[in-house]
Formats: sequence, structure tokens, C-alpha cells
Amino acid sequence: MTRFGIIGGGLMGHGIAVALARAGHRAVVYDADPATLASLDERVVRALERCGMPPGDVGPVGARVTAAKNLSDGVSRVDAVIEAVPERLDVKHQVLEALEAEVPAVLPVWSNTSVLPLTEIAKGMRHPRRLVGVHWWNPPHLMPLVEVAPGAETDPRFVQEACDLLNGMGKTTVRLRRDVPGFIGNRLQFALLREALHLLEQDVCDPVTIDTVMRSSLGLRWSAVGPMENADFIGLDLTRNILDSLAPHLSAAVTFPALDEPLAAGRRGRASGGGLLTWPAGRGEDVARRLEDGVRRNLVEPQDARAGRGRR
Repeated sequence: MTRFGIIGGGLMGHGIAVALARAGHRAVVYDADPATLASLDERVVRALERCGMPPGDVGPVGARVTAAKNLSDGVSRVDAVIEAVPERLDVKHQVLEALEAEVPAVLPVWSNTSVLPLTEIAKGMRHPRRLVGVHWWNPPHLMPLVEVAPGAETDPRFVQEACDLLNGMGKTTVRLRRDVPGFIGNRLQFALLREALHLLEQDVCDPVTIDTVMRSSLGLRWSAVGPMENADFIGLDLTRNILDSLAPHLSAAVTFPALDEPLAAGRRGRASGGGLLTWPAGRGEDVARRLEDGVRRNLVEPQDARAGRGRR
């Protein structure tokens, strides 16, 4: 069993704690916001229930996640620290500076950044060699993928140790060869989002249509066959011909009016009741439930299929 200190108890921090607890580890969570800490136990229990955990196991597993009243208590006597604070360099620098005053120089530190370059996050650290980018996908207690990357000064030993521990938890771990903003997944995700916004700006369709196309075609395909395998499957000659025809028409934009216009009107999305879509009361909870249910279905069905093939 490994004991983790987690700095940041919000959406990702508490989900990472749940993932660790399900794998038999302990997690001590600290957050500067008292309200976030006060709701930690409730959110952990809810996440475990949504994982489909038997009621009798929820209490013992949830007990592996505890709240710390201050940073010092949160990182005392731990084997590794996970930074899960907001995606702002100044915030991460402040947290890491405070952290390094509390923990030994050899203690591994994992940053859950999803976009920021790890090398930039490590600037100002006294011991940057122990910082590893460990990007969990939301919801981390359900999503199997964890992306692991080094910074420019990271000791490869810390990267390997992170991969070994995550693999031991049953996670699907990918190890990047070098540090890039956004890892792999977010670069792919936001390239697609940029094209979706371009379709809106060109008045090709509305937002609901884009979501319908994704959920009823690509979303179904990509859960089974990735883009590299599909390119080989249909043939690289056909793939090249399609790109020759289509690539000149794809967006290369660095400005995004389809986002700026609703933002200027105060429409920020779910939190404000409207954005690209409308968000009446209850829709947020429905989306969260559909997301988790969909992930669970995609995880269970391939396992069942593999078991069936093994019996033949």
C-alpha cells in the first residue's frame, strides 16, 4: 500500500483519491478551500457508488481517503504527492514552492496538469528532477487512461516508478517520449473542437448537430478502433487522398468567435445556464450521469467480449 498526499480536492483531486483508494492505497487530501474539504467525504462516497461498488465496500474503501486541515498535514509521511490545483502556472508555482519546503528532496511529485508544459511548471523548483506529469482523465476513478510524461530535467527513474505503480492499479498507462503542451489526448480533443467551432462559424450546422454526429458515428467507432489503426485499415493511399482533398478546408484558427461571442454575453456554459447550448436545472447532473454510465458500459462490454472469445 502506498500513501499519497493530494493537493487540490476538487473535481480531479477527489476522483484521483477514489481511484487510489479502489486500488488499495491511501490518500490524504488538502485543499485551501474549506468548503471543498468539508464536502470531500460525501463526494467520495457518491463516486464509489457510481462505480458500482457493493454498498458494504463503500465505507471501508472510502475510509482510505481522508482530509487534511493544512498542507503540512497533507504531505506528512507520504510516499508521493499529487498536485491537482487549477491550470494556472502562478498557482502551481506557489503550491510547489510551499510543497518543497515540507517534503524530502527525493519524494516523487506528480502534476496532474492536462495542458501546461511540465518544464514550465518545474521552473523555480529546487528539485525539478522528481516532477513527473501524470495526467488522469475525468472521471479518474473510471477512466482507464493515464498519460505520463517527463519534464526537461525529470529523472527517468521517477517516470518509470509512476508507470509501474499505475500499471499495478490496472490503469492503461502511456509514456510520452518528451514534454509537450496538452499531452496526447488533449491535443487530439481540441484539434477536433477547433474544427467543430469552425463549422459553427461557417454556419454549416448548429451545436446539437455536431454532438449528434459525434455520438452516433465517431464516438462509437473510436471506442473500438483508433485513428492510426483506421488509417491502415482503409489504406494509407485512401487516407492520403482524403487528406489531400480535405486538409486545405480544415481550420487552422487561433481566434474563436464561436466561443468569444457567448462569453461576451455572459454565457459561460453549464455554470451560467447557457453557452453553446441551454442548461436548464438538472441537465448538468444528467450529463455527469450519462458520462459515467457510458464509460462503464464501454469498459465492461470489451471485457465480456474477451471472456467469451476465451471460452470458445
